[in-house]
Amino acid sequence: MKISHKNASLFLVALLIIGQVFSQKTNLSCENIFDHLNPENPQLLEVKNSYLKNKNKGFVQLLEFYRQKQDIYKQVSDGDCQFIQSEYPNEVKRSIKIADQVIKKYFLFREEWDMERTNVPYQFKNNIDWNLNPFGDPEWTFMLNRHRYWTHLGKAYFFTKNEKYAQTFVNQVTHWIENNPLSSFEDIHKQSASWRRIEAGIRCENWIKSFEFIKYSKHVTPEFLEKFLKVLLVHGAYINNTFSNFSLTSNWGILEYHGLFNLSVFLEDFNWALAWQKNAIDKLSRCVELQILEDGSHWEHSPMYHNEVFHCLLNVNLLAKRNHVELTKTLVQKTKDMASANLHWQKPNYHQPLLGDSDDTDTRGLLTLAAFLFENQVFKSRAYNTLDFENYLILGKNLAEDYENIKPINPAFLSYFQQNAGDYYMRSSWNKNASYSSLHLRKLAMGHAHDDLLSFTIFANNRDYLVDNGRYTYMDNEFRKLIKSSKEHNTLAVDDLPNSILKGVWETDYKASSEDIYTKSTTFFDYGEAKNTGYKRLKDPVEVKRRMLYLKPDIWLLFDSFSSRENHKYSQYFNFSDDKVEIKESSIETTYSENNLKIQPIKDVGITLNNAWYSPEYNLKLPSKQVEFYKTSVGFTSLITLLYFPEKNNLKYTKISVYNREGELLDDKDVEALQISTNKSEYIVLVAYKTPLIENYFFIVDDIMVQGEVVIIENTNGQNKIHVIK
Repeated sequence: MKISHKNASLFLVALLIIGQVFSQKTNLSCENIFDHLNPENPQLLEVKNSYLKNKNKGFVQLLEFYRQKQDIYKQVSDGDCQFIQSEYPNEVKRSIKIADQVIKKYFLFREEWDMERTNVPYQFKNNIDWNLNPFGDPEWTFMLNRHRYWTHLGKAYFFTKNEKYAQTFVNQVTHWIENNPLSSFEDIHKQSASWRRIEAGIRCENWIKSFEFIKYSKHVTPEFLEKFLKVLLVHGAYINNTFSNFSLTSNWGILEYHGLFNLSVFLEDFNWALAWQKNAIDKLSRCVELQILEDGSHWEHSPMYHNEVFHCLLNVNLLAKRNHVELTKTLVQKTKDMASANLHWQKPNYHQPLLGDSDDTDTRGLLTLAAFLFENQVFKSRAYNTLDFENYLILGKNLAEDYENIKPINPAFLSYFQQNAGDYYMRSSWNKNASYSSLHLRKLAMGHAHDDLLSFTIFANNRDYLVDNGRYTYMDNEFRKLIKSSKEHNTLAVDDLPNSILKGVWETDYKASSEDIYTKSTTFFDYGEAKNTGYKRLKDPVEVKRRMLYLKPDIWLLFDSFSSRENHKYSQYFNFSDDKVEIKESSIETTYSENNLKIQPIKDVGITLNNAWYSPEYNLKLPSKQVEFYKTSVGFTSLITLLYFPEKNNLKYTKISVYNREGELLDDKDVEALQISTNKSEYIVLVAYKTPLIENYFFIVDDIMVQGEVVIIENTNGQNKIHVIK
């Protein structure tokens, strides 16, 4: 093969860059940064020549270069301040308030997407101890070392021009640098307060964003810039140094290499930048190919961590588009897929569900940026109509107008089954007053996933009714084990035993699994079913199956069945978002001023109403109620439960007999039917259980012959319509 001189030269340059990345990383913090500036930039060549003549003058010119350099995130100028303050007054005031707290070394982590929020503040009396763990939770220390609060110092300086904010930023960054040297570029810092790889990746974005708002301050001196750039280079070399299988398959890897991609753009004037950028794109592409499932969801089964990854990928797409960097098709497509997953599970109030380790967080900001980046009308339908505060700062006035010109179009689906994750999201419409349910038919992951197999939720009338109870803490204690357990989800149990056997904070000794998953969705109904094989581990194995039917817009039916030989206690759990719940005759009902949910067992069951906790965000738990319906029996047992809003539906129900085609009455263990009457229609829902006595699926119910395992007979205005679900 013939190689041209030009190609040979490029090859040698590439080898030189790669060699610099790997051979000089161990003593990078001591190096002269001017030795590694890219000589191909004429402006930098002038700066470097100036440095060779006079070091101080060279650093002065380097600072001026970075001040004049185009910001990679910030797209607003001083001329925009008045408009921003009038358009987003609460957000501006909040940023200034937080900045004032940071000046006082008073820390309360309350950002919308903070992975571990806090509700109790902590104030340092003297210097900040970056290793301090004041509440016994190491996550607090990790949050302290992610430095997102410094972005508020930047914004406060931008809006007020008060030098105290810039001075605090410079002082705290300097103090952190001086007190947190990196001892090794190897991946040996998993127990470190400040140098876990995930924190290193997150800091890159926060440091860059903060600097862009503050760089014109008199407190940003040439001496500070030198320290700042050196430590960013250390971050880059550290992240670039290793790539473990853990990073490859965990959200950590994307957060790490998102940080490296940020550095490759911000530090594009250094020799390492190009190699870092290529490596970041390669690693991110490999990560998303493995971690993002075909249905667009992140494999760790947590919308919270899905959206932390999504945030990173949106940034990568934004910076790539802005700087004409070509990304892999996989990286771009997986970002779009993650946006679509948010559409699948987003509640009518635009929040993500509390699936796994998640908080009750609004997803519109993320979808706003996705709608802009991909000019996607469907994404915009579930995003903000105009740019929110944070997106306005990184997009600016002109792009805000472009965003407003995107006309929203509702998704083509109402309900969606994420086949890979096994999660089924059902809704009555895309309106704000829609009813919404989720049903979790597969347990995919460990770690951030909970023991929620066959659990469901209900959101309606702008309120959460039945919920997953959240996450609250990552500390290895009894509450963590409790809130991850199946009892804290709206699922089923045998003999008061959990679906899975948890081990510590992140692992399981035994993981329940499902089989025979089936779903069907129409504009009239949604239906999902699956078996839980977890209780087959018992000495007398029990087969557990849940069938859930959602009659739109606001009636739900559960057909739960248990098959065994011996005597067992069978339970259904219902977890509420607050304590406004009471036992009312033989049912459960919420006690709000209006729009109360009633949970009616169709068969005789025992009912207990217990105190519980609901955790809508990390470090926050609120008093709530938990209900258990239970029955002790031998052999096959079924529980039928009707959920509805009595004030909306003048609903009546009765259990009716079912016959085979010869006219012989069938037993409940073979088939059951429930007749439901509302103001508008009448429904008969028939469910046949697979038993040896069922030779075929022809049944007579209410003098109507039907065929099928799960069937609805809908009667409106005297006309019958048969819906065969299965």
